[in-house]
Amino acid sequence: MDFSFKYLSGNTNKIVFVFFLVVLFYTVSLFVAPLTLEPGTVEGLDGAANRVVHSDEWEDLNPYHRSIYLFSDLNCHQKHERSYSLNGNQMPVCARDVGIFVGFSLGFFLMSFTRGARDLENILLDTMNLDTNMPKIKKITILAIIGGILALPLVLDGSIQLVTDYESFNAFRTFTGVLFGFGFSVFISALILSSSSFEYYD
Repeated sequence: MDFSFKYLSGNTNKIVFVFFLVVLFYTVSLFVAPLTLEPGTVEGLDGAANRVVHSDEWEDLNPYHRSIYLFSDLNCHQKHERSYSLNGNQMPVCARDVGIFVGFSLGFFLMSFTRGARDLENILLDTMNLDTNMPKIKKITILAIIGGILALPLVLDGSIQLVTDYESFNAFRTFTGVLFGFGFSVFISALILSSSSFEYYD
Protein backbone atom coordinates (compact mmCIF):
# COMPACT_ATOMS: atom_id res chain seq x y z
CA MET A 1 0.00 0.00 0.00
CA ASP A 2 1.72 3.16 -1.23
CA PHE A 3 -0.12 6.33 -0.17
CA SER A 4 1.30 9.32 -2.00
CA PHE A 5 1.02 12.93 -0.93
CA LYS A 6 1.74 14.11 -4.47
CA TYR A 7 -1.96 14.84 -4.99
CA LEU A 8 -2.33 17.19 -2.04
CA SER A 9 -2.44 20.87 -2.85
CA GLY A 10 -1.28 23.90 -0.91
CA ASN A 11 -4.43 25.64 -2.09
CA THR A 12 -7.98 24.95 -1.01
CA ASN A 13 -11.16 24.03 -2.78
CA LYS A 14 -13.16 27.07 -1.73
CA ILE A 15 -16.65 25.56 -1.83
CA VAL A 16 -15.76 22.49 0.23
CA PHE A 17 -13.68 24.62 2.59
CA VAL A 18 -16.83 26.62 3.43
CA PHE A 19 -18.59 23.34 4.25
CA PHE A 20 -15.63 22.43 6.45
CA LEU A 21 -15.75 25.74 8.36
CA VAL A 22 -19.49 25.50 9.02
CA VAL A 23 -19.29 21.88 10.17
CA LEU A 24 -16.16 22.58 12.23
CA PHE A 25 -17.88 25.47 14.03
CA TYR A 26 -20.79 23.23 15.02
CA THR A 27 -18.53 20.30 15.92
CA VAL A 28 -16.35 22.45 18.19
CA SER A 29 -19.51 23.96 19.70
CA LEU A 30 -20.66 20.48 20.73
CA PHE A 31 -17.75 20.54 23.19
CA VAL A 32 -17.57 24.27 23.97
CA ALA A 33 -21.26 24.63 24.84
CA PRO A 34 -21.36 22.20 27.80
CA LEU A 35 -17.90 23.28 28.96
CA THR A 36 -18.90 26.95 29.18
CA LEU A 37 -22.20 26.44 31.03
CA GLU A 38 -22.50 26.23 34.79
CA PRO A 39 -22.23 22.58 35.90
CA GLY A 40 -25.64 20.92 36.10
CA THR A 41 -27.34 23.34 33.69
CA VAL A 42 -28.18 20.64 31.13
CA GLU A 43 -28.60 17.05 32.27
CA GLY A 44 -30.96 14.09 32.11
CA LEU A 45 -32.33 14.79 28.62
CA ASP A 46 -34.42 12.12 26.91
CA GLY A 47 -36.14 13.13 23.69
CA ALA A 48 -36.73 12.07 20.10
CA ALA A 49 -34.99 12.78 16.82
CA ASN A 50 -36.28 15.15 14.11
CA ARG A 51 -38.39 17.30 16.41
CA VAL A 52 -37.83 19.79 19.22
CA VAL A 53 -38.65 18.17 22.56
CA HIS A 54 -36.85 20.27 25.15
CA SER A 55 -37.62 23.84 24.04
CA ASP A 56 -38.34 24.93 27.63
CA GLU A 57 -34.84 23.80 28.65
CA TRP A 58 -33.16 26.35 26.37
CA GLU A 59 -35.20 29.48 27.19
CA ASP A 60 -32.86 30.72 29.92
CA LEU A 61 -29.64 30.07 27.97
CA ASN A 62 -27.76 32.83 26.16
CA PRO A 63 -28.18 33.00 22.35
CA TYR A 64 -25.07 30.95 21.55
CA HIS A 65 -25.86 28.06 23.89
CA ARG A 66 -29.56 28.21 23.02
CA SER A 67 -28.91 27.95 19.28
CA ILE A 68 -26.51 25.00 19.64
CA TYR A 69 -28.77 23.02 21.96
CA LEU A 70 -31.95 23.91 20.04
CA PHE A 71 -30.50 22.85 16.68
CA SER A 72 -29.21 19.66 18.30
CA ASP A 73 -32.60 19.03 19.91
CA LEU A 74 -34.18 19.12 16.45
CA ASN A 75 -31.72 16.62 14.99
CA CYS A 76 -30.88 14.22 17.82
CA HIS A 77 -32.79 12.15 20.39
CA GLN A 78 -30.42 13.42 23.13
CA LYS A 79 -30.98 10.37 25.33
CA HIS A 80 -28.79 10.90 28.37
CA GLU A 81 -27.69 7.25 28.62
CA ARG A 82 -26.37 7.42 25.05
CA SER A 83 -24.62 10.78 25.46
CA TYR A 84 -21.44 12.10 26.99
CA SER A 85 -21.29 14.74 29.71
CA LEU A 86 -18.69 17.49 30.04
CA ASN A 87 -18.36 19.82 33.01
CA GLY A 88 -21.47 18.26 34.55
CA ASN A 89 -23.54 19.07 31.45
CA GLN A 90 -24.89 16.71 28.84
CA MET A 91 -23.44 17.31 25.38
CA PRO A 92 -25.90 18.69 22.79
CA VAL A 93 -26.00 15.45 20.76
CA CYS A 94 -25.58 11.75 21.47
CA ALA A 95 -22.30 9.86 21.31
CA ARG A 96 -22.94 8.59 17.77
CA ASP A 97 -23.74 12.06 16.43
CA VAL A 98 -20.59 13.46 18.04
CA GLY A 99 -18.65 10.90 16.00
CA ILE A 100 -20.58 11.72 12.83
CA PHE A 101 -19.78 15.43 13.05
CA VAL A 102 -16.12 14.74 13.89
CA GLY A 103 -16.05 12.51 10.79
CA PHE A 104 -17.70 15.23 8.71
CA SER A 105 -15.03 17.69 9.83
CA LEU A 106 -12.19 15.32 8.96
CA GLY A 107 -13.65 14.45 5.56
CA PHE A 108 -14.37 18.01 4.49
CA PHE A 109 -10.93 19.07 5.73
CA LEU A 110 -9.24 16.40 3.61
CA MET A 111 -11.26 17.34 0.55
CA SER A 112 -10.50 21.04 1.03
CA PHE A 113 -6.83 20.36 0.35
CA THR A 114 -7.02 18.05 -2.65
CA ARG A 115 -7.23 19.27 -6.21
CA GLY A 116 -10.78 18.11 -6.77
CA ALA A 117 -12.48 14.77 -7.09
CA ARG A 118 -9.91 13.40 -9.55
CA ASP A 119 -7.19 13.63 -6.91
CA LEU A 120 -9.26 11.81 -4.30
CA GLU A 121 -10.06 9.10 -6.82
CA ASN A 122 -6.39 8.78 -7.75
CA ILE A 123 -5.29 8.63 -4.09
CA LEU A 124 -7.75 5.81 -3.44
CA LEU A 125 -6.96 3.98 -6.68
CA ASP A 126 -3.20 4.29 -6.13
CA THR A 127 -3.62 2.97 -2.60
CA MET A 128 -5.53 -0.05 -3.93
CA ASN A 129 -3.16 -0.47 -6.91
CA LEU A 130 -5.98 0.09 -9.40
CA ASP A 131 -5.86 1.79 -12.78
CA THR A 132 -6.23 5.57 -12.38
CA ASN A 133 -7.28 5.89 -16.04
CA MET A 134 -10.50 3.92 -15.67
CA PRO A 135 -13.77 5.62 -16.79
CA LYS A 136 -15.22 8.25 -14.46
CA ILE A 137 -18.36 6.21 -13.76
CA LYS A 138 -16.21 3.39 -12.39
CA LYS A 139 -14.32 5.82 -10.16
CA ILE A 140 -17.55 7.24 -8.74
CA THR A 141 -18.83 3.71 -8.23
CA ILE A 142 -15.69 2.86 -6.24
CA LEU A 143 -16.20 5.99 -4.11
CA ALA A 144 -19.80 4.95 -3.48
CA ILE A 145 -18.71 1.46 -2.45
CA ILE A 146 -16.06 2.85 -0.10
CA GLY A 147 -18.64 5.22 1.42
CA GLY A 148 -21.03 2.31 1.86
CA ILE A 149 -18.38 0.19 3.55
CA LEU A 150 -17.58 3.02 5.99
CA ALA A 151 -21.30 3.48 6.71
CA LEU A 152 -21.94 -0.23 7.25
CA PRO A 153 -20.74 -0.48 10.90
CA LEU A 154 -23.12 2.33 11.92
CA VAL A 155 -26.04 0.83 10.01
CA LEU A 156 -25.46 -2.63 11.45
CA ASP A 157 -24.92 -1.40 15.01
CA GLY A 158 -28.04 0.76 14.96
CA SER A 159 -30.22 -1.82 13.21
CA ILE A 160 -29.23 -4.73 15.44
CA GLN A 161 -29.78 -2.56 18.50
CA LEU A 162 -33.22 -1.60 17.19
CA VAL A 163 -34.53 -5.12 16.58
CA THR A 164 -32.79 -7.12 19.33
CA ASP A 165 -31.87 -6.84 23.01
CA TYR A 166 -28.31 -5.91 22.03
CA GLU A 167 -27.19 -2.58 23.54
CA SER A 168 -24.18 -0.86 22.04
CA PHE A 169 -21.81 1.28 24.12
CA ASN A 170 -20.98 4.93 23.63
CA ALA A 171 -17.35 4.56 22.53
CA PHE A 172 -18.40 2.17 19.75
CA ARG A 173 -21.27 4.46 18.76
CA THR A 174 -18.77 7.29 18.41
CA PHE A 175 -16.37 5.13 16.39
CA THR A 176 -19.07 4.04 13.92
CA GLY A 177 -20.21 7.65 13.70
CA VAL A 178 -16.72 8.85 12.75
CA LEU A 179 -16.49 6.24 9.98
CA PHE A 180 -19.92 7.18 8.64
CA GLY A 181 -19.32 10.93 8.79
CA PHE A 182 -15.91 10.67 7.13
CA GLY A 183 -17.13 8.45 4.29
CA PHE A 184 -20.26 10.50 3.67
CA SER A 185 -18.48 13.88 3.64
CA VAL A 186 -15.72 12.64 1.31
CA PHE A 187 -18.28 11.18 -1.09
CA ILE A 188 -20.43 14.34 -1.06
CA SER A 189 -17.34 16.51 -1.57
CA ALA A 190 -16.24 14.37 -4.50
CA LEU A 191 -19.63 14.75 -6.15
CA ILE A 192 -19.56 18.53 -5.66
CA LEU A 193 -16.05 18.85 -7.00
CA SER A 194 -16.72 16.62 -10.00
CA SER A 195 -19.52 18.94 -11.09
CA SER A 196 -18.64 21.35 -13.89
CA SER A 197 -20.16 24.12 -11.76
CA PHE A 198 -17.42 23.77 -9.13
CA GLU A 199 -14.14 23.48 -10.96
CA TYR A 200 -10.97 23.71 -8.87
CA TYR A 201 -9.40 27.13 -8.89
CA ASP A 202 -6.49 28.76 -7.05
